[in-house]
Amino acid sequence: FDTTILYISHNLGVIAYVSDKVGVMYTGEIVEQASVEDIFLKPMHPYTQALMRCVPKLGESKESSYLPPIPGRVPSPTNLPPGCIFAPRCDHAREFCRQKHPELREVVPGHFICCHFAEEIAEAEWQPPEGLVPELTTRGRRENAGEPILQAEHVKTYYKQRGKSLISLFGLGKKQYVKAVDDVSFELPKGCTLGIVGESGCGKSTLGKTIVGLESPISGKLKFLGFDILAPVVKRNERLVKELQMVFQNPDSTLNPSFSVGYQIGRPLRRFRKVSHNQEREEVIRLLNAVRLDASYYNRLPRQLSGGEKQRVALARAIAAHPKLVICDEPTSSLDVSVQAAILNLLLDLQKEYDIAMIFISHDLSVIRFFSDHVAVMYLGKVCEIGPAEAIYSPPYHPYTEALLSAVPIPDPSAEQKRIR
Repeated sequence: FDTTILYISHNLGVIAYVSDKVGVMYTGEIVEQASVEDIFLKPMHPYTQALMRCVPKLGESKESSYLPPIPGRVPSPTNLPPGCIFAPRCDHAREFCRQKHPELREVVPGHFICCHFAEEIAEAEWQPPEGLVPELTTRGRRENAGEPILQAEHVKTYYKQRGKSLISLFGLGKKQYVKAVDDVSFELPKGCTLGIVGESGCGKSTLGKTIVGLESPISGKLKFLGFDILAPVVKRNERLVKELQMVFQNPDSTLNPSFSVGYQIGRPLRRFRKVSHNQEREEVIRLLNAVRLDASYYNRLPRQLSGGEKQRVALARAIAAHPKLVICDEPTSSLDVSVQAAILNLLLDLQKEYDIAMIFISHDLSVIRFFSDHVAVMYLGKVCEIGPAEAIYSPPYHPYTEALLSAVPIPDPSAEQKRIR
């Protein structure tokens, strides 16, 4: 149809795949505009360069790499800084940047930059500030994790489906079911991360909800810390509820808009009697600091937070009771790559500090590879492949895993992808 498309996304891999020209926006302004090849292969604005560094590459792992987040946060449109709007977060900012706002100018033919010193900034010479990158060996996969903390054997979670025949209206005929989770088995060692990946509708989230007790399986065995957890969450022992927490995809649906951040993080402390009433505020502030938020957030309401800050509050609430296992259901899917990098690094730091086992559910195979020790690939309610992350992402592949990997958007317009359908 010879149609012109304006494609808006925070997924850089998809942008590289579908676009001819790219404009990079920051606080309502275009800071860089060029062909897709120039943006991805020769970025010149510090913000664009920082975004590229935040994207986990397929094959990179937490043992061998680090995602440097962009420091600070996006300023409010009502309180923009003087001069260059990116200067407070820029590693190359000078005093002149804080005094004069740069104009969008053509640095080379077809490549427009909103930066005073774009010609002097070389991406290859960037080095992370001192103290930004932790010792990667301390974040690596645990070789001797000991006994499994969670065991699932032949778990099935089915949903009844209303039949379309006339006799089904009278409760007759053959019952039909949606097999959301169908005969799933796995083990999760203490302190390790199991990544669960697959297409939308494959049963990933239902499996997570079944483990946490929000959905009831029809058969199978589920053991956590040696205790049976087939019962729904309302019938579980309080200690088991304390030790098993969940972080959902959309924090807006799990944070009460009427209560302050401090009150909501403090609720599990009160519920499980972790600290006395006099120590509650101090413990909440400690948890805020653990997720890189300061004490000023204690009295804020959810509507006063950004998407990344809401997810950090949800994380603080999940770890407040010091659980042994946290299930993360696509916690970064709605976040831009810079906030995603910060959340992933934060999860790794929290896991190391509190020795938490995690189940990380996502459809992003690059994030799963970076974050996980073990990976399970789900298709139509079944686990079609499971094993150590490095083995899952190396040949020979299960045909479905190979098809998923071939469809991963790569943030490189020069890369040729052969998609398997």
